[in-house]
Amino acid sequence: MSMQHFGELLDELSFQPARNEKLRLIVESLRATPDPDRGYAMAALTGSLHLPNAKPGALRALGAAQSDEILFALSYDYVGDLAETLALIWRAAPAPEAEAPALADVVLALEAASAKDVPALLAGWLDRLDATGRWALLKLVTGALRV
Repeated sequence: MSMQHFGELLDELSFQPARNEKLRLIVESLRATPDPDRGYAMAALTGSLHLPNAKPGALRALGAAQSDEILFALSYDYVGDLAETLALIWRAAPAPEAEAPALADVVLALEAASAKDVPALLAGWLDRLDATGRWALLKLVTGALRV
């Protein structure tokens, strides 16, 4: 499952009010997803995936570097969600030939990375994703899926 597909699933779940329909979406997605991506998606959806070296401070620093520190702070204050703010303010548009990273590749890289290496990893992936994929990546990192 690519981060882009994971983002699309999260997007569908966010806009779906019916519990049974959410469950149907999750089941369909997990059935179509091979391991280990299926396991990581389930861990993320249930809140049991922890990426301790990916800190919110690193995300705020990425956002401030993408625009202006004050503009990012004001945008974050207005939107109220770090992942959503950074996903929307990120300036890079993915190149048509850029392949979205796989969910398992993202998780494994973040688990192995030191705290100082995380921002560069995230920036590279954010450059390869559209706004929905960026949002999913950042929600994965912050653990605040709320779907």
